[in-house]
Amino acid sequence: MAVPCEVQAGQISVRGISLGGVMTCMQVPQYGVMFDVGHCYRSLASTPRLLITHGHGDHCGGLVSMLSLRLLHGQTEPLDVYAPAPIVDALKTVVRSYESIQGHEYAWRITPVQPGDEFVIGQRRKVRVFSTPHVIHTVGYSVFETVNKLKDEFKHLPGAEIGRRKHAGEPIFTSIERTLVSFPGDTTIDVLERHPELLESKVLILETTYLDERRTAKQCLNHGHVHFDQVLERSSAFRNEHLVFTHFSQSYRPAEVVEIIERRSQGRFTPQIHTLTPSTRTWPG
Repeated sequence: MAVPCEVQAGQISVRGISLGGVMTCMQVPQYGVMFDVGHCYRSLASTPRLLITHGHGDHCGGLVSMLSLRLLHGQTEPLDVYAPAPIVDALKTVVRSYESIQGHEYAWRITPVQPGDEFVIGQRRKVRVFSTPHVIHTVGYSVFETVNKLKDEFKHLPGAEIGRRKHAGEPIFTSIERTLVSFPGDTTIDVLERHPELLESKVLILETTYLDERRTAKQCLNHGHVHFDQVLERSSAFRNEHLVFTHFSQSYRPAEVVEIIERRSQGRFTPQIHTLTPSTRTWPG
C-alpha cells in the first residue's frame, strides 16, 4: 500500500502519517530515517533506521510488523533502532516474544539513547537526541550536518587563490553545524522554550493535535500536546524554512485540517507551511 500522506519540504520528503492516538510513522527517505512506527506501511519497511520517541503504542506498536515486513521482503541487513533508554528492555521483550511464537529471529539491533546523545547516519551527518515534555518519558531527534564555511576574511579572494591556500593547508575554513530536520515527537509547546534551536532547523515537524475550539490550549497542555493557538502566538519566532504540521486529532477530517491551518496561518509565518494529510476525504484505516 502506498503511503497515505507525503509533503515536499524543500529538498526533503516527509512520507507516512501521524494521526493523534491512532498511529505515527514518518519517513524522511533522503536521510534514511523513520520517526516512530505506530504502524508500518510496506513502502516504508526498507528504511534502514528507526528513531522511536516514546513508548505509546501509536508510536512504537508497529515495530514487530516492520521487522516482519523486512523479513518477508528478504532484507538481511539489521534494522537499526534507536529508542529512549527506559523502554529498550521492554521492546526487546516484545520482539523476543514474537520470535518465540514464530520460531525465527528478526534482523535488528537496538541502541538506547538519552538527551545529549549523538550518532552517525552518514558522511558528515549525525542525529542529536534532545528531551521533550510529554506525559511519559519522550525524546526528540534532530538530523544535522557539519559543513566547512569560508571565513569572512577570505571571501574576497578569487577562486584560484582560495584553492592555492586550501592546498597549502591554510586554515581558511571554519566548521559549522546546520540542522536539517527536527522532530520533537508528542510534546507540549514548552519544547520550543527548552530548545529554541528548533526554531532554526531547516525543516521542523511539529505536532498540532487540536486546531480550534474543540479543545482548549490548557486541555492540550494537560495531555502533553500542542494546540495550534499556541503555535500562532509564537508565529514570528519561527525561522525555519519549512514547518510541517502533524498529529491531528481524528475529530478533524483531512480537508478540515488543511482549510483551518491555511486560513489561520495566512500572513503569519515566514516558513512555508505544510500539513501531513491525505488527499482522501477520510483518514486511512
